[in-house]
Amino acid sequence: MTEKQGRDREISRREREMRVELIQLEMASAVRVLGGEGPALVQNNVAARAARLPVTVIERLRWKKIKRVPADIADRIREALERHNEETLSRAKHEAFIAEQRAAILSARLMEIDPDFYGPEIDRLRKPAIGGRSDHDLRCGE
Repeated sequence: MTEKQGRDREISRREREMRVELIQLEMASAVRVLGGEGPALVQNNVAARAARLPVTVIERLRWKKIKRVPADIADRIREALERHNEETLSRAKHEAFIAEQRAAILSARLMEIDPDFYGPEIDRLRKPAIGGRSDHDLRCGE
């Protein structure tokens, strides 16, 4: 074996070790994200329920005790994380929708209370144009 072949093998071993560490880190952070807030014990239980894996496996993933994570376990964790992200996005969209509805209701109530102050003419003066320039800027030619 030449010196170059030995170096190539060593580099590939180093790359393999780095890949293993990256997967370990990915799994540990995914378990923490899936677990949400609270102490580690609660996070492990919530993550185990979400990933449909035993708590001991989740604990070992969290503390990076599994040297080479099996592909089926990694896939389950990734799928659970994807479901978690979709649910979080859906919840955020729903909360934004509710906030918009509340703002519209409040605006309508304010319009009933004082139409001079909350009327469409005043509203036009308050809001800048889409490009960040007000109607006054557009009329003045700036």
